[in-house]
Amino acid sequence: MIMYIGDKVKFHNELGEMTKGEVTEVLSDSYDDVIVNTSGEVEYYSKKTGKYVPVRAKHEGSIFWEVKTDVGVEYVLEKELEGLSGNL
Repeated sequence: MIMYIGDKVKFHNELGEMTKGEVTEVLSDSYDDVIVNTSGEVEYYSKKTGKYVPVRAKHEGSIFWEVKTDVGVEYVLEKELEGLSGNL
């Protein structure tokens, strides 16, 4: 899914309730430095090449999004997101 910081998303929280919020940051369990590029894809900083490169397929599950909701901040895996829209 192509996603940017500031996008509005919806997902089910840990209580199973549909929750809406705004993406505020991208993080990773596998990489120290991750960003969302101008194409909306997640990249990590490779010390080997000295530049940002796409996240490897085997590490895609380690990427999660910080989402600010009305009641606080949630950390959500991309596969847990139900929707992405500016009209939420």
